[in-house]
Amino acid sequence: MRIVITGGSGFIGTNLINYLNKKKFKLLNIDKISYASTHEKFKILRKKRNYSFLKVDICNFNLLEKTLNKFKPSFIINLAANSHVDRSIVSPKDFFNENIVITQNVLEYLRRNKKIKLIHISTDEVFGDVVKGRSKETDSYNPSSPYAASKASSDHLVSSYIKTYKIPAIITNCS
Repeated sequence: MRIVITGGSGFIGTNLINYLNKKKFKLLNIDKISYASTHEKFKILRKKRNYSFLKVDICNFNLLEKTLNKFKPSFIINLAANSHVDRSIVSPKDFFNENIVITQNVLEYLRRNKKIKLIHISTDEVFGDVVKGRSKETDSYNPSSPYAASKASSDHLVSSYIKTYKIPAIITNCS
């Protein structure tokens, strides 16, 4: 099985790739490499035949399409996002530009290639502040930061493509 992990050089992505690597999947990590990246953790994996890394800004649809067409994935796990609440408060436009455009580009590719399945990784922050207990994926969306609002927007895009274009996709809200 061939799996693309977008944004695979962040905290969740590095752990996911290390886990999937043990399962012997063919993996492609595409990431633009930003302040939150920890791509140096993959020095050992780069020597393995089932893992490869490409520095790609997937806000550029043409680069994304070219990369995916060449790799021919069965699955895309979309982790790519501008994250960190404090940074979103300082520069909200960057979060909306990146998080929504990234998701839109992945979805547009999938609309043309419906045999590829999507796992869209979101955040529990789309549900807002939790006073008691913890949020559930059935809770109503109530984002309380620009970061959370941008992720909620990307989740709604995924849901709309599932309904409208029958894209095979799921959304999961990590915490």
